Amino acid sequence: MDKIEELKKLKSFQHIPIEKSMNRGIFYKEYVNKNKPVVIRGMTNKWKALNWDSEYFKSKGKEQEVAIKVGDISEGKKEKMQLSSYVEQLEEYEQNIKMGLKATKPGYLHDLPFFYMFPEYLSDINPFPKELLPKWYWSKWQNYIQFFMGSTGSLTPLHFDTLLTNNLFFQVAGRKKFILIEANQKKDCYMAGWRWAKFDPQNPDYEKFPQAKGVKIMEAILEPGDILFMPSGMLHQVHGLSQSVSFNIDWHTSKSARKGVATLWKGAPLKNVYYNALTYAGLGLKVPEKIIFPLYKSYLNYVS
Repeated sequence: MDKIEELKKLKSFQHIPIEKSMNRGIFYKEYVNKNKPVVIRGMTNKWKALNWDSEYFKSKGKEQEVAIKVGDISEGKKEKMQLSSYVEQLEEYEQNIKMGLKATKPGYLHDLPFFYMFPEYLSDINPFPKELLPKWYWSKWQNYIQFFMGSTGSLTPLHFDTLLTNNLFFQVAGRKKFILIEANQKKDCYMAGWRWAKFDPQNPDYEKFPQAKGVKIMEAILEPGDILFMPSGMLHQVHGLSQSVSFNIDWHTSKSARKGVATLWKGAPLKNVYYNALTYAGLGLKVPEKIIFPLYKSYLNYVS
């Protein structure tokens, strides 16, 4: 029995609600406004993207170079390679581990603005549930998508999204496990820098991190077609349970954008305050999205 299974027997473990469908009214009333996570199943069942495979990506990535994160994700080290070459690395790694052979784990394709780079593939994620986003995003929601591809065993350490955005995470292929911790418990997770935590909830060391003993942990296993909503500031650790493809949208309400601007007094990088101020200008002051995005789009390649 692993440590997460042991934690599930304790009062400190909480279950994430699961909804088989979702409308805008319930989503905001029960989850966004209450800062509660939820797993939504069934909204993307008609997507062609659920049939994506390695050949699809190899055919699309012959010329286009992408930045692959290597080593510890929190350090932000990158190396560039063609998308098709990266997919071949993933395939070789997965074959080797299935055969019980030693293999070097590939890097992680993390935070790629895929649909901004390849808008012709938007039809594969139709119909998109844009009604879950504030209306300010509706005209160009695809510009805010960040794309992920990784191997079995990929790991993103415990962290929160740097702008304190809300997060809609879409699982397209393969499986991922999310371990979630509410934002108000951040101080008990031993933060290093602005957004990365030293505490590892998958393998908790309570002798080294005694304050973390009271942290309440949630877990979600995402299958193809699942959507996970994480509210502003929620800490999450992400495990690749198989080779997988997924993407997310980081988005603000006017309230969360205002909260993001206020992080100027809480140690956030100045760039964070800049991006949050831009978004608040749109959501709170009604500046059109087409004016804000050209200034905001550098965030898609920003690592805090």
